[in-house]
Amino acid sequence: MNKEILNKIDEIINLIEDSSVYQKYLTLQREIEKNDELVKLINKVKVLQKDVVHHLTSKEELNKVMDELNNHPLYREYNNTLSELNNTYAIIENSINHYFQDKLN
Repeated sequence: MNKEILNKIDEIINLIEDSSVYQKYLTLQREIEKNDELVKLINKVKVLQKDVVHHLTSKEELNKVMDELNNHPLYREYNNTLSELNNTYAIIENSINHYFQDKLN
């Protein structure tokens, strides 16, 4: 029984990995990794986020760099695709949770 369940989970994971949205996400991720400008902006945001937490810089400075990052078309497309993928995950998770709630109640 457990092996059957694990096999079905593997099937779901394979379906997700083969989906066009996931493939697009991977492609965009590779494109971002090749784009030095974006990599620098992303790393700068990470540093500024830490600095804001430790009160070493202002939120305004972080927001300025975040706006620059969010206005980059490739990064915007990546974020939209990531959101779409996360929505798919949430739908699957909710469906499974509802199924078990119905069966156990």
